[in-house]
Amino acid sequence: MKLPLWLIALLFAGYTVWCVNYWHCYKCQCCDGAAPTEEAPAQTTGVPLFKWNADRPVADANFPTWKKNLLATGGQGDTLVITGFYRAHEANGEQLALARAAVLRDMMKPEMPDSRVRLEAKLVEDGLSETSDPMESASFNWVKMVLKKEDSAIIETDRDVILLFPFNSTEKDHNPAVDAYLKKMCEKHKTTRATFRVVGHTDDVGTEEDNVKLGMGRAKAVAKILMDNGIASERIQVDSKGEAEPVASNDNDDGRHQNRRVIITVNL
Repeated sequence: MKLPLWLIALLFAGYTVWCVNYWHCYKCQCCDGAAPTEEAPAQTTGVPLFKWNADRPVADANFPTWKKNLLATGGQGDTLVITGFYRAHEANGEQLALARAAVLRDMMKPEMPDSRVRLEAKLVEDGLSETSDPMESASFNWVKMVLKKEDSAIIETDRDVILLFPFNSTEKDHNPAVDAYLKKMCEKHKTTRATFRVVGHTDDVGTEEDNVKLGMGRAKAVAKILMDNGIASERIQVDSKGEAEPVASNDNDDGRHQNRRVIITVNL
C-alpha cells in the first residue's frame, strides 16, 4: 500500500519533534526549563603552584590576596626567606629552585624590596611529576630583626625609608652605614623634583610633650644630613608624632626600639 505524501510528512515531523525532545531531556537535562549549569571553577588559595621543571608559577587571580596576607604576618624590618623547592629529577636541580625563589621575590615587589628578601633552595620529594597537577614549590618564613639597644638600623619599604634610633638618641651619626645610605639617596634625588617628608617617632618613655620634642629632634637631625648632601631645605618637611603612633609594643626593649624611628617618605 502506498502512503500519501501528507502522511509521510506528518510522520517525519513527529519523529523530528521526538528527537529534539529526547536530546533536550536526556542529553541537555533541561526538561525542567532551567538552563544547563556549568561547573564552577575550582577555588584556589592564591598560593603559587609550579608545574614540573617550570621556573614560574601558574597564574592565579587570588595571588594578590594571598600575598597581602603573607606580608601582613611580617614585622617591621623582618626578612622574608623564600626557599625554592626542587625534585631529584627536575632539570637544573638547585638552580631551578633558586630561579623559582627569585621569581617569587620579584612578585613580592613593590611591598618587599630585595634588601629584605633572602633566597634559599631545598631538595624535596612530594610527588610532583611531569603528569601531576602543579604543586607548591616554595616555602615562606620570616626572620625577625634583632637589634641591640645601642644599634641603629635602615629599613626599606615600598614607599618609605625607616631609620631606627638607639635609646634616648637624637643623632644617628654614630652609624656610618646610615650616613652612607642617606648620602646615596641624596645623590639619586639631588637633580630631581622629589620632596622629602621626615617624621620622628619615639617610644613611650617620658612625657608626651618631651617625646614630641625628641621626635622632632630626630627628624631635624636627619633633615640636616639631607641638606648637607645637597637637598634644598624647601624640599624637606619635618614633623614629629612623638609616642602617638607606635608600630610595636612599648612593654619590652625590642618593641620600644622599633618605635624609636624616623620615617623618610620621598614624594616624586
